[in-house]
Amino acid sequence: MDLPAPLLIFYVRNDALGDGLLRIPALRAARTAFPRSHIVYGCQGKSSLTGMLRKHATPLVDDFRMKPLSDILAEFAQPGRQKTVVDFRTGVPGLMVTGLQLLGRGVHYEPNFAGYLLSLRRGTRWTLRPEHNAWRYHRLIERLAGRHLPFDHRLDVPQSARTMARRLVGADNRPLVLLGGNARSNKFMSEDQISAISGNLIDAGYHVLYLVTPGDGPTPQALVARESRLSVVGPELGLDVEAFGDLLLALGEMAAVYVGMEGGLGHLFATVMTPTVIVNNGANLERWRPLSNMVEVVTAPRRGRRANVADAPVEAILEATHRLLAASRRDHPAPALSLSSL
Repeated sequence: MDLPAPLLIFYVRNDALGDGLLRIPALRAARTAFPRSHIVYGCQGKSSLTGMLRKHATPLVDDFRMKPLSDILAEFAQPGRQKTVVDFRTGVPGLMVTGLQLLGRGVHYEPNFAGYLLSLRRGTRWTLRPEHNAWRYHRLIERLAGRHLPFDHRLDVPQSARTMARRLVGADNRPLVLLGGNARSNKFMSEDQISAISGNLIDAGYHVLYLVTPGDGPTPQALVARESRLSVVGPELGLDVEAFGDLLLALGEMAAVYVGMEGGLGHLFATVMTPTVIVNNGANLERWRPLSNMVEVVTAPRRGRRANVADAPVEAILEATHRLLAASRRDHPAPALSLSSL
């Protein structure tokens, strides 16, 4: 009788949009390295990989489970089956407890320990853990496979989304700038910031589009009242979460720059390599920097115990934006038209 396919479980605490995006390269590497394995993605809470990103994760994951790791192992237990758990969670005490709980249960355990000192195996060269989270997850898979693997963070854009994006932009030939300001807690941008940034960029000859996404922040009505030249796109389109995500990717392909707070949108646009200006309210950017080639960072000032994105000076955001746009024009000039094309 054939033995069941080896079981490969990835386990996390929860996935906001940025978390899920940064784990996709590791999932792709695992599917490449272990094509015969049955891959399960487990999460203690909600996961963006079962929401906006599900269509991108479905080819890489056989089953999603939102339940404790012990329950997942019990559900997929079969006699003679090889079992591996790749634990993306952080926190040495919790990882050590999980490792001890799995001792003697026939489970190979790969925890996300700092420096991999505690996951060092005989015959494996000790190496420091990469600074960026996406590369940390990917390195765990490389260590498990015993070889280097492709790292691919890109997302595909459906042609239907590109068609809708072109229809939204219309015949406007000005370079496109995307603005995002909605977020939770202390990460949203203010009405004053968005209206001032959009007015400056429109005056400079750009088509500025504000993206209405979930969270706190300025309302489209208030923004348009203050800057009537600003375009807005959001829930009025009536798209579901996956289709709206596809539209954002298509707009990102077209855009000269995206300007917004540190978070999921910046990571989303990085998958289509959109030049990005992010306003950071204190995240460790060695770990959370968007995976695109061109990123400018504006750090919000700390007032008391925390920093608010809404306190970042508009002048600093605009300086970073114009600096990035100028560098893009310098390093990647638009091709000149030949006489035959006129």
